[in-house]
Amino acid sequence: MNEMDQSRLLLKNIKAAFRGIVEAPASFSPKQIRELSAQQFQSIFNNLKVQIKGSEYLPYEKGSIFIYNHLDNHPSLVAADHFQITLDSHYISGLLYKYYKDPGIRVARHSLAEESNHKAYYNRFDYIRVYSKNFIPDHLTKKEVKKENKKFYKIAAAILENNSSIVFSPEGISYKTEASPGPFSKGVFKLACCMKKQPKIVPLVMVDFDKLPNKATYKCQIMPAFTMADYGIYDSHDPRLGEVVKKINTKYKYWVQKLRLEEENFEAEIAVLKKKVEQLETHQALTVFYGSSTIRLWENMAQDLAPHKTLNLGFGGAFIHSLSHYFEHLFNGLTPQNIMLYLGGNDLTLGFDTNRIVADITSFVKMVHNKFPETNIYNIAIKPSFERKSELTEIRGINYGVQALSKKLPYFHHLGLYEKLIDKDNQIRKEVLLQDGLHLNAKGYKALTALVLEALEREQ
Repeated sequence: MNEMDQSRLLLKNIKAAFRGIVEAPASFSPKQIRELSAQQFQSIFNNLKVQIKGSEYLPYEKGSIFIYNHLDNHPSLVAADHFQITLDSHYISGLLYKYYKDPGIRVARHSLAEESNHKAYYNRFDYIRVYSKNFIPDHLTKKEVKKENKKFYKIAAAILENNSSIVFSPEGISYKTEASPGPFSKGVFKLACCMKKQPKIVPLVMVDFDKLPNKATYKCQIMPAFTMADYGIYDSHDPRLGEVVKKINTKYKYWVQKLRLEEENFEAEIAVLKKKVEQLETHQALTVFYGSSTIRLWENMAQDLAPHKTLNLGFGGAFIHSLSHYFEHLFNGLTPQNIMLYLGGNDLTLGFDTNRIVADITSFVKMVHNKFPETNIYNIAIKPSFERKSELTEIRGINYGVQALSKKLPYFHHLGLYEKLIDKDNQIRKEVLLQDGLHLNAKGYKALTALVLEALEREQ
């Protein structure tokens, strides 16, 4: 599909999504409508170039507040007369539905009298409705608007207490990516302070959803959740609240611009890793871990594997070819006793089949051996995950192929992580994965730690 066809298809799908909601049977409940919409936009974005980062930061529990910087719509993406469907917020609803089976409750502005399509669409969702500063009916006074908008707190608190999540943009209006975010209002942060148990606030950084798909990659980065208590705020009347909101707003501006300017390569991460290599105090008896996010996110590696000396050179989203590309640069000057690899899983997203990936791993392992002929090389099997459930057959095939390779090469060893993460019925053990269904949690890393320690101690 060429680039213009992609934009035309998006417009066609947006129009169909609009009709799907406004023409849905009157018997459909708001919950069914929200789920239908989330499914529609999951399908729409599956056909677009979308980059998501930070899914490991999604909270396990529901009942969180998801905040985001709200982006303009591209003017050509008109769902119906004088009405546009916001891409960023609908992407978020689809994202939450994917991970929680609940798209959450969004906060949407009231429709103006002349906005018949806006009204026909959003009235089906039963969202929390507020007046937005650029869309206030002329007949309403400021006092009336303020009184109406105050209802937000009671409604939103009840939703959170009912274990559903809220999706909210603290700006109140949208901006172009280059100018995003605008100033944050205090409302949603006041809400978080008001509650008996402060909910987690999860920042979602949105970039380029105001562009056509042939001109940009849509980007969403999930940042670590926080509570207002983390900033020392326990009361919505705390005089420091305004300054804290400004601080969060400033952080957001940095996050948006950093993500906007970030290229789709690994140069920034590689620079950080190279610095780690240069700052090593000793190279003696070193075990270097090299691979994708399963390695990168192993934050407690040093203490988990003590007294073994370790170096974590993982970078998220790494493909076999990128690991190969940066290998010489990162390993120059090192003399590792052991190298632990985790690779191959991300290559499935490139459309490569099992044979191709096993062949690429074989070539990479031989290249590593040529560089370090005295080093033990280990491969950690690709883990099973719910995110890649449809590819488990391919994952098992890759693991089997690499295990077979380990029997042919005396310097190469295979660690069967896959088998440690499934139960007796060959089902994925949910308790070893994060909420995103992809990355390992503490229990998952405990299983990996045991495997690695056993392998290292066997070689001593």
